Amino acid sequence: MKHYLLFYEPAADYLARRPEFRQQHLAKAWQASQRGELLLGGALADPIDGAVLLFKGESQGVAEDFAKADPYVTSGLVKRWYVREWTTVAGDQAMTPVYPDTIAGNAPAASRGILRLWRGRATAAKAGDYARHATETVFPEIQRLPGHRGAYLLRRSVGNGIEFLVLTLWSSMDAVRKFAGPDPEKAVVEPAARAALSDFEETVAHYEVVVRTGEAV
Repeated sequence: MKHYLLFYEPAADYLARRPEFRQQHLAKAWQASQRGELLLGGALADPIDGAVLLFKGESQGVAEDFAKADPYVTSGLVKRWYVREWTTVAGDQAMTPVYPDTIAGNAPAASRGILRLWRGRATAAKAGDYARHATETVFPEIQRLPGHRGAYLLRRSVGNGIEFLVLTLWSSMDAVRKFAGPDPEKAVVEPAARAALSDFEETVAHYEVVVRTGEAV
């Protein structure tokens, strides 16, 4: 995943004609936000001479496809648009976090994040149901939360069933609480997951990430 900035340059009659197309534009923008693609968007102020929209995706196509179908663009309100990849290095949602140098060249352990670990088990027949729920429902939802930095779903055969190990990475325990609530040690297991699992851990474990090498989650 990477961040992409979409820049709009408005036509001379942008402000006069904008009300005609604004509701269609906003509907499209919020739909993109609900899909986890559009993170922020809005007009530049004082003066209103452009707009900037921040996208998250595998390629800049996520922003380009939005622009090509945006009523502001198709109606001619925007005379020019372009997309730039944005290398984000600081903040909870940075895609490629870079930390300040400290003693021995490592950033403080706490700043490297929190790993949340949980296990559940399913029968071979139900394992696919749980995997689909995790990858198609849970992971897309938590990707939109501030401070979420990635997730793994691991599986192995144990006896006649399947054991799942779920690892999610967060920027801090505060970010974990935004997902898990005031008692972050309690597992968050939705009804669909409960229906697919034969048993699961009621609690989770949290670890401070001290060192992370190679490709980030």
